[in-house]
Amino acid sequence: MRRQLMKKILVIRGISAYDVLGRAADEICEGFRKCGYQVDMIGATDPGADDRFIECLEHRDQYAFYFSIQAILWNLESENLPELAEMKRVGWIVDDPVYHQKRIWGSLGTNARLLMVRDSHAAQLREEFSKFERVETLYHGGFLPEGWVPYHKKDITLFFPGTYKPLRDSESRIDAIPGVFGTIAKQVMPRIVGEHLASSWTEEVRNYLREIGFEYSEDEFFAMQKVLEPLDQYQRDYMRQSIIETLLTNGLKVAVVGAGWDAYDGAGRENLEILSSEGVDITEVIKLMQRSRIVINNTNILDGMHERIFTAMLAGAVCVTNEYTLLSKLLVPEKEIVTFPLNRLEELPLQIKDLLEHEERAAEIAEAGYQKALAHHTWQHRGEQIVKWMEDGGDFQYE
Repeated sequence: MRRQLMKKILVIRGISAYDVLGRAADEICEGFRKCGYQVDMIGATDPGADDRFIECLEHRDQYAFYFSIQAILWNLESENLPELAEMKRVGWIVDDPVYHQKRIWGSLGTNARLLMVRDSHAAQLREEFSKFERVETLYHGGFLPEGWVPYHKKDITLFFPGTYKPLRDSESRIDAIPGVFGTIAKQVMPRIVGEHLASSWTEEVRNYLREIGFEYSEDEFFAMQKVLEPLDQYQRDYMRQSIIETLLTNGLKVAVVGAGWDAYDGAGRENLEILSSEGVDITEVIKLMQRSRIVINNTNILDGMHERIFTAMLAGAVCVTNEYTLLSKLLVPEKEIVTFPLNRLEELPLQIKDLLEHEERAAEIAEAGYQKALAHHTWQHRGEQIVKWMEDGGDFQYE
């Protein structure tokens, strides 16, 4: 009955690097439609977008809910769009909420539900913002490509999609952190790299503050994270360079695409194949994944997922990524995905060479990963999950 009365969902499509979030919104909307809803989508930067949005708000009783990735426009609820709070709405923050404080703080919270992609972020916001109706975790989905390239016909052996930033850039950002926070950051730096790459930078900040007897509230820690955020970039840059350099220096050729790779001056440079030193559209990245036998992923998100993992699986590649607990709860290592330990990177080249030497086994892993991702982890499936969550209110299921 609810769908008969309110069959429409209002969606704001934002912009992002390489159109990743825009395409994700498109595919989520396909999930909404599959559940029987009509979708009114407004491009945030389209001409007349503001006027059209205001017109939709004037007819807000026609919509089951309003959806936006990154909670677009929520900050205006407490300014000049208070009527937005009269609509049920879902904001899905798909990266660290520290980058979206303005929208979170500016929302009135009434009728509002927040989705996060990390369990720790959901727990944090649930604790700090009781104004929101619900705060839950929903992990990233993956992009389903068009067409299919059989495993034995893939012409890219080892592919890494992602930007490259010299470590000195993130080190200089940490050097620029003023006062006591700069001191804290410098003390934490060695605790999140090398053999400690698998350590969470936020937890290591907490551990250090505990050791020195520094007391703080959770609100204060939330604010501190914004100042100390360069630690996150530093760890990711260190991890990325360490992984790629380990592969290159062991004679493995790695194809890369993304801004900054022409500045790479690490060891093994002769084995680096730069397909593009500029960022390319997500659609092109997906096509390159389809051509790849192995896709490398790295992350310092230990309680969430990355779309690159599922997209690689949906492209029929073997996804090889660093191991962490949540991953093994959703996927079967060595059957649907291959994992490596961050504190023993010397094992990674051996794993890659083994996959290349045993093509049939690699193809079986790729096929199993594809089937799992197709059944449970597309962006369209995430749209269906959101509808069910809004209708029934139950927990998210991934099987």
